[in-house]
Amino acid sequence: MKQEDPVQWSQAFQGSEHPETAALHVKKSYVDTMISLKRENMERVYSYLMGLMDKAKEELGHCRSGGSSAEHRKLALRGHIDEIFAYLKGQALDVAAPEKGEDGHFVLDGVPGFFGRVKCVLDQWYDSHLIAMYDEMVTLTNLKK
Repeated sequence: MKQEDPVQWSQAFQGSEHPETAALHVKKSYVDTMISLKRENMERVYSYLMGLMDKAKEELGHCRSGGSSAEHRKLALRGHIDEIFAYLKGQALDVAAPEKGEDGHFVLDGVPGFFGRVKCVLDQWYDSHLIAMYDEMVTLTNLKK
């Protein structure tokens, strides 16, 4: 194949990027931007729930130690767990709440299991959303049909 003499190309084309390469750069920039926007939201949800779980774990430790403030700590723990449960419901994630005792507080022995279920469901949610997001970006850029 014989290549055209660069002297015969227009002056605007010389030194510029090939149109197909420029289109690929634009697509890559778009994909990177969309992934960062979607991932930022997912990470915000994930870190918020993990922060709530950390606070609830701290309250659980204080509840187990007993003392005069144990009742207040149980109320704080219940508030954290209720907020975690409501937030998960808002994300359409179904996790069974820990068992409540006769006094209306959660049974302390069942709370760690709840935390484990929340962490497992949250990790699965994050991974599945990440995979779906990448698949969507690949489809949008016509890399996969």
